Amino acid sequence: MFAAIRYNLANLANFKGRQGRSSFWFYILFLVVIQIAISFVISIAMTGPMMADIFSAAQQGASEGAMQEQMFERLAGMMRASAWTSAVLSLVMCALIVAAFTRRLHDSNKPGWIAALAVLIQLAAIALQVSSIDKAVKVITAARTGDLAGVQEAQASLMINGSLGWVPVLMVIVFGAWPSSDGANRYGPEPDHI
Repeated sequence: MFAAIRYNLANLANFKGRQGRSSFWFYILFLVVIQIAISFVISIAMTGPMMADIFSAAQQGASEGAMQEQMFERLAGMMRASAWTSAVLSLVMCALIVAAFTRRLHDSNKPGWIAALAVLIQLAAIALQVSSIDKAVKVITAARTGDLAGVQEAQASLMINGSLGWVPVLMVIVFGAWPSSDGANRYGPEPDHI
């Protein structure tokens, strides 16, 4: 497992050759664990101060309405920060995966342009996510005012935009699980098992 991770990190810009399934999936597992850990730390860093402010307000005798107002104000800011953080994290993960995915495609005798297509779709999904930041804030604002129809409308739009981001994930899963071609193919000899 560690050899597969080291190999992939050492070959971040190597789009030539082939890569076996186990090496690819150990690397993907490593990246998923790292992404979850980073997301968890960022989430704690964002929600911790908000919760501390709310507890402080409660101790000072603030009304429930005042505490909710303070919470909604902080949530809108958190939504913006979270969307930008997620976009940057998605770009970094995309950059870390693209070469390994290309080599994995080559191992199953598929062309690397499939990886380029996945990257383009991911970039489009990130652009949609960034352009939808105001809609995400609108969900918080609509929830704050009790406008259920406004919340549902904004959420539907966000859900449609967010679904595009799953297309590259499905591409990586489907093509990453594709069986290797036996023996040498047009992309090189069968890879060593790492």
